[in-house]
This record gives sequence, C-alpha cells and structure tokens, in this order.
Amino acid sequence: MVACLAALGMATPAEAQFGGFLDKVKDRAARGAQDEVGKQAEQKAREAVRVDGKKPAPEKPKAAPAGEPAPGEAKPADAPPPGEVYGNRFDFVPGDRVLVYDDFGDTDVGEYPAKWTLKDGGGNAVEVVEVGGKRFLKTRYQPHGQPHSVHWLRYPIKGDLPRKFTIELDADMQAPFTVLFSKTLNWGGQGVRFNWERRGVTTAHTEGQTPYDRGVRHVAIAVSGTQVKVYVGGERVASDPDGVVRPITRLGLAFEGTHDERGDHQLVTNFRLAEGGKDAKTMLAGDGRIVTHGILFETGSDVLQPESGPTLRAIQALLADDPALRFSVEGHTDAVGGAKVNGPLSERRAASVRTWLVRQGIEERRLQAKGLGATKPIDTNDTAEGRANNRRVEFVRLGVPGS
Repeated sequence: MVACLAALGMATPAEAQFGGFLDKVKDRAARGAQDEVGKQAEQKAREAVRVDGKKPAPEKPKAAPAGEPAPGEAKPADAPPPGEVYGNRFDFVPGDRVLVYDDFGDTDVGEYPAKWTLKDGGGNAVEVVEVGGKRFLKTRYQPHGQPHSVHWLRYPIKGDLPRKFTIELDADMQAPFTVLFSKTLNWGGQGVRFNWERRGVTTAHTEGQTPYDRGVRHVAIAVSGTQVKVYVGGERVASDPDGVVRPITRLGLAFEGTHDERGDHQLVTNFRLAEGGKDAKTMLAGDGRIVTHGILFETGSDVLQPESGPTLRAIQALLADDPALRFSVEGHTDAVGGAKVNGPLSERRAASVRTWLVRQGIEERRLQAKGLGATKPIDTNDTAEGRANNRRVEFVRLGVPGS
C-alpha cells in the first residue's frame, strides 16, 4: 500500500497569497488529480490545387520500421530534453496501487472535506477553498490556546495497513503539522512532524533538516514494516528504522494552529495514499510487464517531473544488465479529456520516456514507444483513486508471445 504527502510555505493576503503556490501545484501531474485535461491545438493546412482545378492525390507516407520514428519525427537522441529528474539521493518510489487520492474536488467550497472525519479528532478549523479552479484544504484562524486541529482519514483499515505503503501531498505550511500513524485514538506523537520555519523534520527517533523555502513543497513518506523514510523535494531528509509501531489502524493530519488573523495559513492538496508492491525485476519475471506509477509528467505535457528519477533508473538498470532485453514503452491516461487529447498525449509521454533512456546509453532499437490513451484501464474512471491508478507507464517485454 502506498501513501503520499507534500508540504509548502506561503504568505501575503487575499488571492495574491495563492499565486506562486497555485502555479507550482498546477504543474504537478500525478499526485494532482486530472492531468489529462488540456486544450489540443488544431493544425490547419492549405490544400494545393492543380491548374485544372483538381486536387492532387496526397502522397502516402513511408512506413517506419517497428520502434523507429516516423518520417520527419525526431530520433530520441535528437529530440528536445524530456525533462530533468532528481539524482541518486532521491530514491522514493510511490506505491503501485492508489488507495486514497484527494484533491478535494468532491467537496463544496467552504465545507469540511468529504474523505476526512472529525470523529475522535478535534478543532474543526479547516475548510475547502478554491483558487484559480483548484481546490485546497485550508486551515482557518485559531486563537492561542486552542488544541491542535486533528483530522482522520475515513479510509477503512482492517487490522493493519500493508507492510509497505507511501503517502504524498502538496502543501504550503507556515505552522507545524504532523502526518499521524496511529493504532489508538491517542496517537501519542506517532508520525512525522514538519516545521518549515525551524527547518525541521521529526520522526519517533530521528530529526532531519530541510531548507526553508516559501511556496509549494512536495513531501513523500515511505513506510516498510516499522521503517520510515521521509523526502522533501529531491532529498531524503530522515530515515528511522523504528519510526512506527504496528499495527497502524488510523491515518490523520494534525495542524498546530494558525494564530495570525492577517493571513498566516496552511494549504494542502493532492493527498495520495498507495500500497507498495513488487519491484520492477519481480514484475518482469512474472508476466513480462512492468506497471509503473512513478513516472510523472507536468499537467497536459510530456515533460518529465523530477520525481520520475528512481523509477526511470530502475528500468535503465534492467536494460543495462540484459543486453537482449527490449521493451515497448506504453503510455496510459485516465478518461478525462477525451480520446483526441489523451491518445496523442500518451504517445508523446511514452516517447519522452524512450528519449530519456536512450540518452542514458540504451540503444534506440531496443525501445518502442506507444500511446494507448484511456483504451486499456486497469481500474474504474469513476473515482479519483481509479483515475490515478489508470495514469501509468507500462514496459512490455518484446520478443515473447503476446508482446
């Protein structure tokens, strides 16, 4: 299972406060919920007319060999850079099955978020707000002396969370907040606490340091058994071998209050909890198909997000270890946006992945790129979680029956 979280910092009154944060959040794919929506430009071409007034028959383009670029299409080595990814110090890989995804799109503005509960929590000082068409969970002003605002995820946990899970979210934080892992209602400090102003990240037994930057912050937490690893931006900032006590029966968020009526606040969106699964090598040994959710793109774009690095490097390592291995790189989207948008978009994204691998030294002939849009869903498109699962990149081994 996997969960995801992110935190950020921000200032100034009214909507101007949200500007920088909103711009950055809009650029995130994945862990933002509907990254397949976008306008598709229509290309117009003038038709040549012969002297006799008849149109000439169009020339049929020459077919390209399988896996090779079509005539006029740039080869991977010559294509524009597909995007910069984080280096080896960032090794976070999100879970491969999304259990909860919340961009607060299912909650009316001004209301309490639908996927969370105050039952056994406290301090109803949050509400959903909308800025520029994007929704956020926002803390409201709390006078000094008020208790922490504690909110529990409604997701039912039977017995314990999976051994491996991840949490991610995007947020703008000026006051401390904690991601809670609890086996009782008295959470007793179990979790990961973030305090941007003091550049601190605290787990049960460790403390980490992170730069204090105003604006959007992406935070990720990976749990394996009792071990907890914490990432902020492109760095791993904490690792605690005994960061949680099992079983974990509840997940929550605790906000330590915003006491400045002039606008000190916290914003959260794109909360993602996912279950950890098999690694790439194990999946390949199974049915010859590697399903990944860790290759991310900017909204409506084929530009790779920095967080894509660990997943891409895992595929690169498999190809480097086995010179005979060949892949069809297949891009998949959710159903939002329609076939005319999603088909070409998924194809460009698959091509970007191929380009990145070729630039790392993998031979072009070993990789094909294919865009399948929303034609092969692995989950429903009726829920935010299902759509998040459908947005993926698959690597299908070539040269075996069915490939």
